[in-house]
Amino acid sequence: MTYQFVVTAAAQASVKQFLFRHLPAFSRFALRQAAAGGACRVDGEAVPASYRLKAGQVVEFTLDPEPQRTILAEDLPLDILYEDDSLIVLNKPFGMLVHPTSRERHGTVANALLGHWRGENRRPTFPHRLDRDTSGVLLVAKDPGAATSLALQFENREVHKQYAALVEGQVTEPCEINAPIGRVGGETPPWQVRPEGRPSLSRLRPVTVNAGTTLVSLEPVTGRTNQLRIHCASIGHPILGDRLYGGPPASRLCLHAEQIGFRHPKSALRMNVAAPATHITFQ
Repeated sequence: MTYQFVVTAAAQASVKQFLFRHLPAFSRFALRQAAAGGACRVDGEAVPASYRLKAGQVVEFTLDPEPQRTILAEDLPLDILYEDDSLIVLNKPFGMLVHPTSRERHGTVANALLGHWRGENRRPTFPHRLDRDTSGVLLVAKDPGAATSLALQFENREVHKQYAALVEGQVTEPCEINAPIGRVGGETPPWQVRPEGRPSLSRLRPVTVNAGTTLVSLEPVTGRTNQLRIHCASIGHPILGDRLYGGPPASRLCLHAEQIGFRHPKSALRMNVAAPATHITFQ
């Protein structure tokens, strides 16, 4: 099957990232493999997965229906915040992977959802993800139509996300962190603030200031890899428990997705689903 898209100004990205966002029903592994095999053409010319797209270009991508890799249904507890025929919103616990990997096939959100939907012909699609060590609100599509609608909302920055974090030091004033983020292979961590990186914007507001830490509210305006963790560290206030970016030791990564706002993929009504961090003990 061939999929065709016109690149908008908001959707400018590498071919790989563009496909991840616009074809969420397919695994990233399948998209990478197909792109590497020459399945993508831009304005009629074959391009590599790293090619940077520009507004107005036409992307054509040919992909055979993906064989379904087996994910086992498992009876695992789920904290369900909302569910209907199109989507489900969960409060993901700290320490739980969203989707199986080549090394870990069990105990993930996807395994738990298949157990929850046992007997139904459903397969979860994740228009966004949370790191294993980040807890909180996770939005999941239950059918391809909902997946596409939600993916486009993320692409067009129509989804509002709010996080709570415990950071090192005292933060007394709200601020915007406007610092580009890029990746360099072979470095640790690979994703960092870099002058040549992609534009990245986060908003930070202090909530409770303590002797050596501050509970803050964070809004990622853009959605880069590890954005909130990188931005907090870049202003000298790393998140507690974030060993990768220099955070002080803690029993967990002190980052929680508190709220997500989006349009329902069928009714188009605005929805806000929350899992306040007030019940979470970060330390």
